[in-house]
Amino acid sequence: MNRKVFFILGVTILLLSMILSACAQPAAPTEAPAEEPAAEEPVAEEPVEEEPVAEEPVEEEPAAEEPAEEEPMEAMEPVTFIFGRGGDSVQLDPAIVTDGESFRVTGQCLENLYAFDKGSTTPVPALATDCTANEEGTEWTCTLREGVKFHDGTDFNADSVVWNFERWRFTDHPQHFESQVFEYYEGMWGGFDDASIITSVEKVDDYTVKFTLSVPMAPFLANLAMDMFAISSPAAVEAAGEDYGTPSAGCVGTGSYKFVEWIEGDHITVEANDDYWGGRPKVDQIIWRVIPDDSARFLALQAGDIDGLETATVEDLATAESDPNLVIMTRPALNTGYLAFNYKIQEFQDPLVREAVAHAINKQGLVENFLGSYGEVATNFLPPLVMGHNDAIEDWVYDPELSKQLLADAGFPDGLSEVTIAEDITDADGNVEYTAGETIPLKFFYMPVSRFYYPSPKEIGEAMAADLAKAGINVTMELAGDWPTYLGLRREGRLVGLYMLGWGGDNGDPDNFTCYFFCTGTEPIAREGWYQNPELVDLLLTAQTTVDPAAREEMYKQSEQILHDDIARIWVDHYNTPLIFGSYVSGYIPQPVGADLYDFVEVTK
Repeated sequence: MNRKVFFILGVTILLLSMILSACAQPAAPTEAPAEEPAAEEPVAEEPVEEEPVAEEPVEEEPAAEEPAEEEPMEAMEPVTFIFGRGGDSVQLDPAIVTDGESFRVTGQCLENLYAFDKGSTTPVPALATDCTANEEGTEWTCTLREGVKFHDGTDFNADSVVWNFERWRFTDHPQHFESQVFEYYEGMWGGFDDASIITSVEKVDDYTVKFTLSVPMAPFLANLAMDMFAISSPAAVEAAGEDYGTPSAGCVGTGSYKFVEWIEGDHITVEANDDYWGGRPKVDQIIWRVIPDDSARFLALQAGDIDGLETATVEDLATAESDPNLVIMTRPALNTGYLAFNYKIQEFQDPLVREAVAHAINKQGLVENFLGSYGEVATNFLPPLVMGHNDAIEDWVYDPELSKQLLADAGFPDGLSEVTIAEDITDADGNVEYTAGETIPLKFFYMPVSRFYYPSPKEIGEAMAADLAKAGINVTMELAGDWPTYLGLRREGRLVGLYMLGWGGDNGDPDNFTCYFFCTGTEPIAREGWYQNPELVDLLLTAQTTVDPAAREEMYKQSEQILHDDIARIWVDHYNTPLIFGSYVSGYIPQPVGADLYDFVEVTK
């Protein structure tokens, strides 16, 4: 009994002392219990368990605030925008590629001296704050934006601008690698080394550069704004060497997003540049996910696995139009899908055979079945929105019987299924791949990826092949590898047959269509299927250096007539490219030319 009394008294004393201590010292409520047990060993065993009885409000107040501390952690979860696409990028060094899937990514990471204004083809200052020309238009002085850094921390300045342009121009520059093709520089600036229209790029001071041209150039500022002339970090290119732009190295620019990773054939990830001079973009990450199948890509959008995509089948577009959870935007039709001839095939050197092909293709049927209300039949290389489009041209009518008659007139009364090689065709190493005089099946090369001018290339190719067969032209469908392989074979003139391709304008100027394709040199152009027309070259080069808009427009109309009369190619379609998004996506800006703008995208799932 005595032990029990002593125990009760001890607990009572302890509780009283704790209450008094709490009232006297609210700032240190945990210290009083720690001192008390040391004075009485008998009481030390159980009071530890009894402490919870003293549930004092003062001690609980800090604990009540803890959940509030966790809320910012949830807000810090990265906001990601996932865009589905039919094919992967070829390379992330924009200077050595020509495909839109590459520019789709590099356009967010790298910047140009000039850019295109939102939703237009008007060039506006970007890394340059101003560029002014002399009276003759042969010198342009550009003031550069100060305080801008590349993603690797190095400075953007006049030295970096000079370095980039010299790398692109000079074939003996240490980073102008022989294994790489700077096709756009050659096409837009007239050639390399001494052939270049840009004869010098000089540093005036740290933030001023001067361009000197051999002749005036009407689209100079528009050319500066093209994706492939974006400025890379010289230090990054020098460090990575030939690997710059590959999955292992990525790209390093000054843009609003920074490269994170590239898993080939699957996805590319970039993250927001917190130090971007133009202000941090709204989403934290962009992921471009490759989903080759058109229907699977649309299903992924419906399921919320991706947030947006470009192009879809006619059926899926109809579904999207009636789905309140989806939103459709369109990019203006500054593009052309076409069917090209390889002119090292003897039969294609005969205009009667080329005309037979032209009359065999049911372009209206292709547009209705594969592009729907978003497409229009092409009669020119230049889309109607581009200066120089020639409305007076009368298109080749769809007439399979006329095609058969033309083939008979050309010496093929039984149709055409085999063709003859006119002269040797070599591979990239100089080995003869096709021998002059060799007979081969007539091949029809279809594209391996959906593009903004051909949304379902295999199906469109099969429909063209069926049209040709009705006219007595029997082709063998050919898949020539992945997208980089296909473009490489085209560049080397090794798509030996008929082949599908297309073009989207890079700057809104007709020079970027016709002269880019047909102005190079005086010899047949490998990348254009060995086509060449000296009269066309002279006309286009004159138009390029003519400042008067009316005079230029007339020259481009003449060039369209020449291409039509030559039956140089079969112009198939222009496509007001649909882009489909979840209704929770806003702020996406489709650009008529170049990479779309992602800076203002918001995702509110």
